[in-house]
Amino acid sequence: MADAAKEEPNPNAISFDLIRRIQREEQRVPKLTKLPEGFYDAVRLYLHHKRETDNRKSGLETKQVERLAEDIYNRRERKIFNIALIAARTRIPPENLTEEETLFFDQVVYLVKDRRQRILDTLVTQEASGAGSMENLGLVVFKEEVPAFVGADMRSYGPFKKGDIAKLPEENRIVLLQQNIVEEFTINR
Repeated sequence: MADAAKEEPNPNAISFDLIRRIQREEQRVPKLTKLPEGFYDAVRLYLHHKRETDNRKSGLETKQVERLAEDIYNRRERKIFNIALIAARTRIPPENLTEEETLFFDQVVYLVKDRRQRILDTLVTQEASGAGSMENLGLVVFKEEVPAFVGADMRSYGPFKKGDIAKLPEENRIVLLQQNIVEEFTINR
């Protein structure tokens, strides 16, 4: 019986009016709005409670709350994608993310940065170096054996043998160049 009491939504914590107010605010404001602590769990419990109440009015309210909650989620998801794109380019930290949204945001930023590094940085490096006769692609040649390591981007690299060519995160590439473990890989044209 104590478990059932825990699952009862606190009427002061969540209501149809609060959910509607949050949905309108998300619709009106381009930034993420601040959600009450545990908002998604509170809505889940609220809907669970309404579904257990077997009357027509609760059924209609349940459908409306489901639509509002989905709209809030979709709007926030779109905003998180936009914020992640900006953060990947500028490192501006996000505001007003819930715990669940923070995990999602971090994953999206990682994917955007990884893709950016693999594609755009290579294009820009090639274009910038295309003017001369030597082309630097951001690649290095190993002068000695190096065991596997975790790069600055938290991905695994190696192990490498003498003569291996690799593209590494900029931070790791600089350190290995300074330690004379690698040299820049260039193409003569």
